[in-house]
Parts: sequence; structure tokens; C-alpha cells
Amino acid sequence: MTSLLDAFAWPWALAGLLLLPLLPRGRGWPWRWAVVAALTVAIAQPQRPGTEERVAVLVDVSDSTGGVGVAAAADLVHGLGGDAVVYRFAGDVARADAAGDDATARALDPGRTDVARALAVAVADGARRVVLVSDGVDTSAAGVPTTAPVPVDVLALPRATNARLEALTAPDRVTPGRTVEVVALIHLDRAARVVLRPDVDGALLEPIERDLEAGQHAVPFRVVAPSAEAAGMTGTLRVGAVLDVDFEQPTGDDAQTTEVAVTTRGAVLVIGDPAVAALLRTQGLDVEEGTPERVAAPFDPAAVVVRAGAGAFTPGQLEVLARYVDQGGGLLMTGGPGAFGLGGWYRTPVEAVLPVRSDVRTEVTVPQVAMVMVLDVSQSMAAGQPSRLELAKRGAIDVVDLAYETDQLGLIAFSDASATRWVYELRPATEAGKRAMLAATLEVQPQGGTVLAPAYTQAIEAVAASDAAIKHVIVLSDGKLYDGQGAFAGAGAPDWEAVAAGARVGRITTSAIAIGADADRAALEALARGGGGRFVEALDVDTLPRLFTNEALTAARDLLREEPVAPEGRRHPLSPFEGVAPPLDAYVATTLASEAEVLFVGLDDEPILAVTRAGLGRSAALTTDLGAWAGAFGRWDQLPAVLGGVVRWLQARPAPYSATTEVRGSELEVVVDAVVAGAYVNDRPLVARFQGAEVELSQVAPGRYVGALPVRGSGGTLVVADGADVVARRTVATPDPELADADGAAALAALAERTGGTVLGAADDLAAYRPPGAATPRPLWGWAAGLAFALLLGELAWRRFAPDPDELMPTARRPLRR
Repeated sequence: MTSLLDAFAWPWALAGLLLLPLLPRGRGWPWRWAVVAALTVAIAQPQRPGTEERVAVLVDVSDSTGGVGVAAAADLVHGLGGDAVVYRFAGDVARADAAGDDATARALDPGRTDVARALAVAVADGARRVVLVSDGVDTSAAGVPTTAPVPVDVLALPRATNARLEALTAPDRVTPGRTVEVVALIHLDRAARVVLRPDVDGALLEPIERDLEAGQHAVPFRVVAPSAEAAGMTGTLRVGAVLDVDFEQPTGDDAQTTEVAVTTRGAVLVIGDPAVAALLRTQGLDVEEGTPERVAAPFDPAAVVVRAGAGAFTPGQLEVLARYVDQGGGLLMTGGPGAFGLGGWYRTPVEAVLPVRSDVRTEVTVPQVAMVMVLDVSQSMAAGQPSRLELAKRGAIDVVDLAYETDQLGLIAFSDASATRWVYELRPATEAGKRAMLAATLEVQPQGGTVLAPAYTQAIEAVAASDAAIKHVIVLSDGKLYDGQGAFAGAGAPDWEAVAAGARVGRITTSAIAIGADADRAALEALARGGGGRFVEALDVDTLPRLFTNEALTAARDLLREEPVAPEGRRHPLSPFEGVAPPLDAYVATTLASEAEVLFVGLDDEPILAVTRAGLGRSAALTTDLGAWAGAFGRWDQLPAVLGGVVRWLQARPAPYSATTEVRGSELEVVVDAVVAGAYVNDRPLVARFQGAEVELSQVAPGRYVGALPVRGSGGTLVVADGADVVARRTVATPDPELADADGAAALAALAERTGGTVLGAADDLAAYRPPGAATPRPLWGWAAGLAFALLLGELAWRRFAPDPDELMPTARRPLRR
């Protein structure tokens, strides 16, 4: 209760009342006493204390505070006396005594926290200032507000010490009878004796006990999927776990569940890689070894492993492979002489769905390259629609695009001997140089016959004069070479192998590309053989640009890393290994695609094993050759489990309605992809339900629906329904937002700063706390002064009109007046 002395600004002035008996008691003395008393009270400045609605104390009683806010609020209220109104809040808010009972707290939904709601209620009730006692964890969609209409003083409470089971990780799918490793991810705020109680389909397994330090921990345990006879062809394995610790803590996030689909799988098709086929068989996978001819529509194996060059497949087969991944299939490309950049996969439809790219522009050390392209522009190159020449020009332009600015490029057009000319001479591939090369290439037109020797001689002489580290010539022709024949007989037909071998002595290599069935295969093959390069046949002219650029890429870049390298394992859900693995002898250099993830890396973080999602499917790349280059890495006892896990991941096929989720703050974002038989399912009234909440999903793209649901508690089952039919179901491990890690103190401090409030510390004397302006007194001295004036007027009126008692007495009895 407010003290009597608190009702006066100058209470010491009231001591003047003690002097009243010293005043004379003449006629009208009661009036004078009353006037002096009123004036004395006015001088003491009486005031009326602020009303009790002026200050509101908001006490957070949610689960994350562990109840410590009640005691702190009690100290505050004791200091404020009757000037404060106490509210307790969590998901809801109610006016209550600071020491209210537990039943009140439970009624406020302690699994959630809504600070904005509590502030709004207090301000609506007339609060002119708020004291917020909270840990700053707010599970509402908006979070802790950044402003308020009244000043907010804050007292940040410590978070309750907690242990939580964050998630259970397991494969999406397993085959019947297979042993599955499930990993429980545990977070501890302090060291504890932990007991993990797993269960499978409700049947308890043997408890797992551990003594763990504070921090993150992974505790594995194994379960066995039911056999095919018990589960039928398909089924679901429901795995759960409950966490117990030896200290008191919130239990809302101590249980998790996950589901594993039990299905039979088809065979994995392996093309050209017997070493990988043997490894997969050791992991219990069904394997079918086949040839490129196996790639034909309809094409739908459980997964595909490819170790072959792109030239082993027709353009149509490349499209089939890419479409297979895009529509939900799984592809693993493995290293070898015909893999990635070495095998002509650059800019193919298949490379577009892989996790790696053949263009190694990100390597640190790049040798300077001098390259001349010798292009047949005879009349026969005008055949086709688009013409062979146009396709060859497109390839030449791509080569220019690939070049570094320190590289030197040149292009010679040859037909008749007299018509041979430089389209552009050997020059650096700077930005200006590339623009000039592009313009000159586009102007090339077909003419004349097919005489190679003058052009090839000029190309050799040009690169020989360069001081580049790599010197290379690429010859492209579609017809028979007439060197040494007819009008061009001269000294006879050149020995192309000897000519190219002579250039090779000067460290100049030569490759040759034969276009179509009429090309001089023997001469071009001899040229490449003598020049130490590659001979490539482009029977399908549509592949010409890719073959041209790939040959330039292979010759100009050191794509094969042939020194021993110890791969470094990176933490990834598909691989438990992290650190340095045994060395391998060689691998193909590639760069990581933008959305891909690595499991193992080599020199300069070049991918050794990488994975990605492409369209509705998945793909992986192993850039070493297990049959020839893998060395100790290929014999490593952990490699079969890693590759087996990757291939099983590739085998996972999306259901017609596939739901994915991501937790953002206190909301669960849901994305549903609906695809049936490769066709998008559109305009369906899909509804998602989770933890008692429901939301209609909105279609945002062909076959894609999205929505957001509030997260309350730890985990649950997401159900997606199309009308009365459940089309997708997914177990979601969501960290309880009420108990999640958050910097609540910073959010509270920001609120106080923006509203003009103060931040209270735990070491402050809360009982002595006085909010500035919390109980603004109302001055009353004017009333006392007015009363004194009225009494004075009363006395004057009394003296004027009231008869003097002495005048009413007989004369003889009147007192003598002097």
C-alpha cells in the first residue's frame, strides 16, 4: 500500500501543523487555524498517486522459461506496490496474480509464446508503461515485435536448460529384410546421462545408454525391415525414439518418429563398368550389366551406371538418358578414359543433369595454349540443313568461348590450294580478340575442293613460333583429300602420319574429326595417330559442335589428374565419413554444378564423388575409375557402403504426389510435386494437415503446390489430401520452436531501445525498480490553497456580519477596552 508520506511532494512542510496551538485564541480563532492548516497542506504539495493501470508487468510462463519468470516478477511487483497490474502470458494472456497457480499457466498454452498479443492486451487495458519479463522466444509468425505504443522495459530470462532429440535420420526406402541404420541426433545444453528408447512399429527395442557432454551427438541404432512375406510387396516401417536425461528439463522435444518405405527394387543397369557392378553386388543390389544399345525407349531401370564416352550413344539415346533422370530416374557416371570431358560429354543433354561440368575454368594453374583449327570449307560442307559448315562454325565459336584470355587461337579455312586462307591468325583470346574471331568466323563461306597440305603446313608453322606450353592443331574435313592427286599431284600424296609425327617432335599434337561417311577416314586417322591426338568420327552431323569443342577442351586442358591424391570426405547425409580417405591414383578433373553437393573432393576441391537433384530425378558422379585408377581408395573398406548408399538414393523414385518440407522459424513450408506418368497434375484442391492445423495449397507452377503451416511441438505426420483421398504422407522432424535456439535477449533489447524503455539485468535489485513515469502523481495543492482562500473569505464574512458578543453584553459587564 502506498505510504501516507508518498501523498506529498514536500511532506516535511506538514511539521508546521504542530505550531497551530501557539496561535492566539482571539475572536474567530478556529477560522484562522483552519486557514493556516490548509495553507500548510498546500505548501506540502499533496498529490494523488498514479492509478494501478499505469504499469503492466507481463510475465512469460511458456515452457522455454522453465517457470523462472514468476519469481522475478514477484520481486518487481513487490517494489512497485499497488502501481502494477500483472499479466501472465504464453500462447494466450490473462490478468493474474504474479504467483498464480499452475492451472492458470497451463490454460495459457505454454507450448507457444506470443509477445505481441500480450503487449496488445496490456495496452488495451490502459497500461502507460510495460515491464516485459521473458526469454525473448516468440513462436508467432511475426516473432518478437520491434516496436510498441508505450515504453517497454525488459528483463531477459535465462533459457531453461534443455535436452532435445532433434531428428531421426534413416533411408527413404529399403528392401524387405534389410538391416537399416537409424541415427538419433541429440542436442544437450549440459553433460548428462542419456537413455534413448527406440521402437519399431510400437515395439520397444533395447534402450541405449550413454554419458554425453554438452553439444551435438549422433547415436546410431539398427532396425530390420520386415521380410517380403511379412510386408507383402510394399509397406512402411515406423521408427520412433524417446529421450530421457538425468536432469529436469522441458520434455516437449524429447520424442521423434520417422517412416521408411519398404519396397522391392528393380535391377541397376551398369554400362561399361564391371568394377562398380561387382561392388554393388556385394551391397545386396540386383545388377544388370548391359551395353549402350540397352538405352532405348521405354527406358525405366531402377538406376543407371554409365562408364563410356558420349560417342557410344546416339543423340537420341542421350536425350533418353537425360529425360529418364528428369522424370525421376537415377544416374551415376563413373570415371574412365571415356568419362566427362575425356569422353565428349561436354554440353550434352546428359551433362546438364549431372552434378559436375567438364569445363574446368576454375582451376588455379592454367597452362597457356596455342591452337589452330583447320576447317574444310569445300562445297561438300554446304550439304545438310543446317549445313555441315554452319555446324562446324558453331563448334569453332564454342571453342573461342571456352578459351582463357592468355590462350592463342587461330582458324584456317582450306579448300583448293590457292583458296587456303587465315580466317584469323593466331592471336590472344582477349575480350576484343574473341569479338573479332566471332565476326570473322561468321563470314566463312563454302568454296572449292579439298586440299589440306598448305593449310596444315601453315598451322604447324604458326604454333611452332608460339612459346605456349600446349600446342595443338585440329583438322576437320568431310570429304576425300585430293593432296597428291590430279592437278594437285605435285610430289605425290603426303604421308600424313609422318608429317604429323614430324610436328609432334616439336611438341605439336594433332587431332582429326571426320564428318560423315564420305570423309577420308584413312588419311585423317593417320594424321591423328602420327600427331599423338585423337581421331573422332562424326557420323551424325548434329553432334559436330559438341565434338569440336570437346576435342579442343581435351587437348587444351589437363583433364586427367594422374598424381596420387587422398580424397577428403565432407560431411553429408549419404556418407558418414568425414576426413582424409586412402589415396587414389588418378581422376578426371571437373567442376561442381551450382546446385550439387560433394561427398569427397580432390585437388583444389575438385569433385571426386558428388550428387544432385535434376528435375524429378537424381544423379551422381564418381570421377575416378574403380577398375584402373582408384588405387587404395578403391580397396578402402568403407567405399562399398558409401557407393551402395548413393546408388540406393538414386533408386528412390518420386511418388505421384511427392511432399517436401522445410522449417522456417515457426512455420513449416510444404511443397508438393504432382506428376503421374511424366505428366504434371494441375488444378487439384490439395489440402495439407500437420499438428492439428490445416491449409489449402496454392498451385504456383505446373504440378507444384505450396503452403505453410504453423509448427507447434516437436515433429508429427504431414498429410496431403485431394478431397477425401490421402495422396501423400510424410513424417516430419520439426524442432519445437518454443525450445529452439534463439537469441531472445537481443530481440528484447531491440524492443526496449526502440520504445524508449530500459534493459534490466539479472543482478539488478528488482525490488527497488521504479519505472520512469510509471506512476505519475496528480498534484492536489491547488485544492488545499483554494480551501485556505475560501476559509479566509469565510472568516471575513463572519467578522462582517456576525454580531460581536461583547456588543450584546450590558455596558457594566463589557470588558474594558484600552
